[in-house]
Amino acid sequence: MVAGKVPTVSPEVSVLGLVCGLEIHQQLDTGKLFCRCPCVLREDKPDFEVVRVLRASAGETGEIDLAAKHERAKAKRFRYQGHHGTTCLVELDEEPPHPLNEKALEAALQVAKLVKSAILPEVHVMRKTVIDGSNTSGFQRTALVAMGGVLPEEKVGVQSMCLEEEACKIISRSKDEDVYDLNRLGIPLIELATAPEITTPEQAQRVAAEIGMILRSTGKCKRGLGTIRQDLNVSIKGGSRVEIKGAQDLRLIADLVRNEALRQRALLDVREELRRRGVTEFLLPPPHDLTHVFTREGPGFVRKGLVAGNVLMGLPLIKCEGLIGKELLPGYRVGTELAGYAKAFGFGGLIHSDEDLTKYNFTDAEIAAAKKKLGVDHGDAFLLILGEKERVEEFFAFVLIPRLEHVLHGVPSEVRKANPDGTSSYLRPMPGAARMYPETDIPRVIVDETKIVPPKLLKEQEAELVKEFKITPAHAKQLLREGWPFHDYASAFKNLSPVFLATTLLESPKEVRARYSKELDLAAHEETLKEILSKADSGAIPREAVFELLVRVAESKPLDYSIYAMLSDDDVEKAIKKVIADNPGVGLNALMGKAMLVLRGKAPGQKVLELLQRFANGE
Repeated sequence: MVAGKVPTVSPEVSVLGLVCGLEIHQQLDTGKLFCRCPCVLREDKPDFEVVRVLRASAGETGEIDLAAKHERAKAKRFRYQGHHGTTCLVELDEEPPHPLNEKALEAALQVAKLVKSAILPEVHVMRKTVIDGSNTSGFQRTALVAMGGVLPEEKVGVQSMCLEEEACKIISRSKDEDVYDLNRLGIPLIELATAPEITTPEQAQRVAAEIGMILRSTGKCKRGLGTIRQDLNVSIKGGSRVEIKGAQDLRLIADLVRNEALRQRALLDVREELRRRGVTEFLLPPPHDLTHVFTREGPGFVRKGLVAGNVLMGLPLIKCEGLIGKELLPGYRVGTELAGYAKAFGFGGLIHSDEDLTKYNFTDAEIAAAKKKLGVDHGDAFLLILGEKERVEEFFAFVLIPRLEHVLHGVPSEVRKANPDGTSSYLRPMPGAARMYPETDIPRVIVDETKIVPPKLLKEQEAELVKEFKITPAHAKQLLREGWPFHDYASAFKNLSPVFLATTLLESPKEVRARYSKELDLAAHEETLKEILSKADSGAIPREAVFELLVRVAESKPLDYSIYAMLSDDDVEKAIKKVIADNPGVGLNALMGKAMLVLRGKAPGQKVLELLQRFANGE
């Protein structure tokens, strides 16, 4: 679907028998889970790189997980970039993991208390096979902490709560190699999974917001975009459970759920149409090599690919004419869905007979010859895909043919990724139990539940901030929602009023965006922010200079505090007298504006106003 074409009004999906559950993943700022590196994401040049190739192995059941087989078939190489001080040998899988981070475990247990989950007396770490390159070891460590419970407001059940390690951050992908950043690997994640009791898209969004509020109540969560993400498990009556991974924007939750329900309904309609056409079996023949049907002369990526030595393979789809071009959602067709499978496997997409084939510069004779070789006739359809012969054959065998054969049974159960426009696209097969096996390097943790003190919920904390610091309820709510440790700021900068601190933290980014069209991520520049506030707190710079310096941060300019150094009282008085002398007969408000053009960031505004009033009256 094209961005902006997500329907704002859609049929009430609850009549489709919608069932939805959420898995919320929240990063913690407690230090990494199995080493003592800090939870810091860096953007500077990496200090080192390593290259790995990962292979799937059998899990505890003795079987290789289907999702792992799928990733192995891509035969990719993985390049890992790291920094000294924030990544170590544990991230590189060259050193055994350290004991479980106690602060991270405490945060997970506090959340369990808030939702009345049953805390397990012992915590055992498991390994979950992951060979897409996002973990150097080929597995992700995860520990079940609690089971059961219920959300206080929405009354949706909690199935489980886990503590697990975050994966690497993807930097770039290509056909043969993926590049990852190691800094994110090992950051603790709380994973809270709800029961499949959500029945509307709007409720899914409310549940995600409530869980986010509960998690942030611990005061141990990381802040900023990407630190919390939602995975959605969605199905409708007659459909299948589909997991949509990586929804980072809370505002998209309802659209993702709604669109997935409608997509499944449309796929069921395709199944019914096939049955009306008399298709009772959908056993597809092997793909045909059509390389010699098409010439290598002329424009177009297909001909360029053939010249480069690639092959063009075709697959007939009997009695499917018109179905590949059928819309599942506005601007999103069955062909788009199938192209998503190809893209997930490393291809640019695929070609199908329901689209305009002239845009590929095929001749009528070539299309007729391809149809003849494929054995397709009026009422039939076909697919074409270009690539290396072995890779194309693997794609057809492992991904496309099994999914096409599933059409008669309805909706494939699979893992999809959230797209920014509220749709989703294929990611990989649904994993199974074969991916889990015990972690033998980490001892069990005995939990004493009586020592876990649950924090107050954010709503209670909001009221306390308003009462203690005399800030507005809106600012108190936003400070807690964004995870700012306001008590720490008020304690560290006692000479700056709480109102000034709250305004700086919350309103500065908005004002920078409005006035300068720049983005200011204070969470990402927190150390610089504290340095600036410290200068203002000590009197080295005026309070008014704080915003000016933050503008320089947003513009990626170096900070020069000497520009904003406070003038002496004598220099301030001289500057004000000069402003008055240069502007005879001008009113006080206008004088104030002219004086601040000279003194902004070099003298407190209140002091400038007082001196203007004094000297303007002839004192």
